[in-house]
Amino acid sequence: MSIYREPLYYELAFSFVKPAKQIDLFEKLIKKYSALKAKSFLDMGCGPSPQLLELAKRGYACTGTDLCPDMLAYLVKKAKDKNLTIKTKKTDFTDFISKEKYDFAMMMMGTIGYIDSGKKLLSHLKSVGKCLNPGGLYLIENFRTTRSREHLFSPQTWLVKRKYLTIRVFYKIDIKDRLQGLETETILLEVEDHGKKYLFKQQASIKIFSPLEFLEAIKESKMFDFLGWFNRETLRSLEKPKIGNYTLLRRKL
Repeated sequence: MSIYREPLYYELAFSFVKPAKQIDLFEKLIKKYSALKAKSFLDMGCGPSPQLLELAKRGYACTGTDLCPDMLAYLVKKAKDKNLTIKTKKTDFTDFISKEKYDFAMMMMGTIGYIDSGKKLLSHLKSVGKCLNPGGLYLIENFRTTRSREHLFSPQTWLVKRKYLTIRVFYKIDIKDRLQGLETETILLEVEDHGKKYLFKQQASIKIFSPLEFLEAIKESKMFDFLGWFNRETLRSLEKPKIGNYTLLRRKL
């Protein structure tokens, strides 16, 4: 069974995310680098998006896109339960059109890695650029641009417990094609929910773009200025991207 079609289990499996702290940092980046006052946010490949929930709580206009209708419905329900409003759109983030314009776009949790070719990356950048207001920011979390010991994940496992619910998560990445920068991501969830046991497995191909490939795609898109890589805990500027980075682009004026 697919993990991504189980929004509650998926959300709990990755509940180590601290959205309030993240949004505090986003607001600092906006203050320093945005050419406009951000009022609207777009989260692509949003999943349960605790970030959008936090942004909506702070009064921002929020939209999430995803290809999974179950995930979008889950996000909308969570927002309604909190008396918040979040718009959603079912769309592919590599090639989409939006009539609405946004001040800040984001792609979280390494989702950018699911773009598995240079052609799709360019299409993605153009799509994002067309829906961003000039001077607005595009933030990418965990954009991996190199393979090294630091950037290869050893198999990881962790346990999440809630009342009547236990989730054991297994996560690993294996090299698929070294020359093409392709890897296979595997996620397993062992779930015990009110005494019933379930096993969910998800495998996907992910791609690493070299810094040169990425910067060339930005240049070819003619949409963005590259502002740099930043540590996602401190916002310290990085000479080279590392695990746990934010990549920041600004829509050309």
